[in-house]
Amino acid sequence: MLSGRENMQEKVHTSHESGTSALRCPQCQGTLTIIQLEPIYDETNAYVPYRTVVECASCSYRLVTESYTILGGIKNVDSQYVEIGSWGPSGSRVLSRFKYTVNPDLLKDLKKTQELVEFLILNEQVVQVIG
Repeated sequence: MLSGRENMQEKVHTSHESGTSALRCPQCQGTLTIIQLEPIYDETNAYVPYRTVVECASCSYRLVTESYTILGGIKNVDSQYVEIGSWGPSGSRVLSRFKYTVNPDLLKDLKKTQELVEFLILNEQVVQVIG
């Protein structure tokens, strides 16, 4: 049997393949809500991670995990991964690679325009584009 974290990642990826944009509950397929709580301070990271709760609006599913945002631009995108160019704590350029659950057409458009946006990362997957 899969853990809650692995099961959610599998279902999130499946919802991306079917074209839906909302995160879906691994138990009932209801809509998941992401709640960022207090920050986890670590001055060595290029981002501030947050203790995060993911809850289902329809059942008792609940997952406590970590999330963060990255401000950057898309350098490359394929059918599974997106590469995001951002800045490290010292101001140096950082290239990060993540799986994603957002619409691939949106990512391709952002790559063309080179627009800087924030990406919400949950369990090492891009789950939302902010801005």
